[in-house]
Amino acid sequence: MDKNRVSIDQLALLYLLLVMGGKFLTLPSLLAGDVGHDSWLSVAFSFVWDGICLCFLLWAIRINDGCKMDISAILDRSVSRPITVALMAIFFVIFALRINVLLSSCFKMFSVTFDVSANWIVYVLPVAALAFFALTKGFNAIARMGQLLFGLILIAVVALFVSPFMEVELGALLPIGEAGWGKILLTSYTRSFWFSDYIFIYFVMDGIKIKKHVFAPILISFGVGALLCITLNAVFVALFGYLAPDFDMAMSKIGVFSAASTANGRWDWLTLSIWLISVFIKVTVFIFCAYKCLEKIVGVRFAKFNWIAAAIVLVTLSLPMFVSTRQLLDTVIKWGVIPFTLVQYVLPLLMPLLTATARRKTEMCHE
Repeated sequence: MDKNRVSIDQLALLYLLLVMGGKFLTLPSLLAGDVGHDSWLSVAFSFVWDGICLCFLLWAIRINDGCKMDISAILDRSVSRPITVALMAIFFVIFALRINVLLSSCFKMFSVTFDVSANWIVYVLPVAALAFFALTKGFNAIARMGQLLFGLILIAVVALFVSPFMEVELGALLPIGEAGWGKILLTSYTRSFWFSDYIFIYFVMDGIKIKKHVFAPILISFGVGALLCITLNAVFVALFGYLAPDFDMAMSKIGVFSAASTANGRWDWLTLSIWLISVFIKVTVFIFCAYKCLEKIVGVRFAKFNWIAAAIVLVTLSLPMFVSTRQLLDTVIKWGVIPFTLVQYVLPLLMPLLTATARRKTEMCHE
């Protein structure tokens, strides 16, 4: 039995966790610094692009049903091996950067919010050990873990900002579009690094168990996740106003506006801790994808576990020890927007055509 097999329902729940896991950290303050109280509009536009690309990717999954080709096979047969390697290298850089940004943001949250001091290596090694253990069990184990914890995490997220939402003054979001629609749209593009969480689906295409529905479960999860993210960004900038850019841990800050938590203690820390599980699930999924990228670049797949690929991924986790997250955001990610766009927004639109081409060539070879 293939350990990477996953059902559409499992994929949908995991996708929602990935959408929620990470966008509630430093992104809201960055967007507030870019376009002020219109940051929620940038988030909304980013999700529009994501929704379009996700539909094309799901279309490709439907075409791939029966052939069960992985992303490397599809690209090898539809374009060429050198292009496949180049795209896998871009994917690897994206996943490596996202992993490090997520981990460094959580590290800062533990230090500032929970007043917990720890060495980076001591902090990262248990996370890496958990991720590599999950790798040995296969992607199905990660999906099952997300399925098991999904309800608890969703309740924690809703509970965390439902009270601040009731206290927020929606008039603080007016006038809508004050930053200028051109700037809002441009910001949704320049901050696209934080979106397109569906790219992990590329690396499980060959293991998705398709029954009847493909689009509905995942698009529903996408819609719920988008609504939560847009709402949180709107609540965040409405609560903090012009000070929003100075608070770079959005999820840990909105809870202080709850009258209930002020009167009865910081119960929001409990829900915050539960929500952080989704961030570590997201890190685990991205480590899985980075590992797969290296396998496909090298072209060699070990029978059980590729320790070389795992070692390279582990080395990349030391990046925050030498470069700050702010430097990553202002340099590497800023200059990498164009190549990242290639795999985030261009490749999904081409996937139905590429998958159909690869399937046709595969069927011709079998005749």
